[in-house]
Amino acid sequence: MEPCTDNLAINFRPPHLSDGDKIYQLIAAAPPLDLNSSYLYFLQSSHFAQTCVVAEKDGQLLGFVSGYLRPDKPTELFVWQLAVVEAGRGQGIAKRLLQQQLLQALKQQPKLQSISATISPGNHASQSVFKRFAQAYGLTIGIQPFLSTAHFAGQDHDPEDEYRLAFANGNPLTTLLSAISPLKQTTPLSQI
Repeated sequence: MEPCTDNLAINFRPPHLSDGDKIYQLIAAAPPLDLNSSYLYFLQSSHFAQTCVVAEKDGQLLGFVSGYLRPDKPTELFVWQLAVVEAGRGQGIAKRLLQQQLLQALKQQPKLQSISATISPGNHASQSVFKRFAQAYGLTIGIQPFLSTAHFAGQDHDPEDEYRLAFANGNPLTTLLSAISPLKQTTPLSQI
């Protein structure tokens, strides 16, 4: 795939069932992310489509973010996986995927207070995306251990730290709407 340029108009939308295999292939090409079964990506593209987003250009999948509203903390959006094809990295696609995911989650839960994700200590790209997202919108970021290698007994898996983004004063994330809403569904990267 050719590198992305600022002239590309990328479509950000909820995934469709037909995107499941493309998402599986994208995640397979994006270590250190855990590759789940293709069945899971079909479920995320249907059952969880309202909290997942794909980025595409001319039918080519450029990125994907999955997540859900936590059943135990209904005012928190958990970001499960975030991936961008190599040619699209460094172009603002990851940030825009998170923006669109947040907009979709706020439609379901207007009282959303926080965004969380678990990231392995060696996944510097994901750490950077979440830190920059927090900085861009004035969110605090808390980081604490979530799973140690002992939790993955007998598996070759890094530990996972939980990242939690929220306003220090406890304001709901709806206050971000004015900063995010003006972006159109299809936006040239130069406007991100």
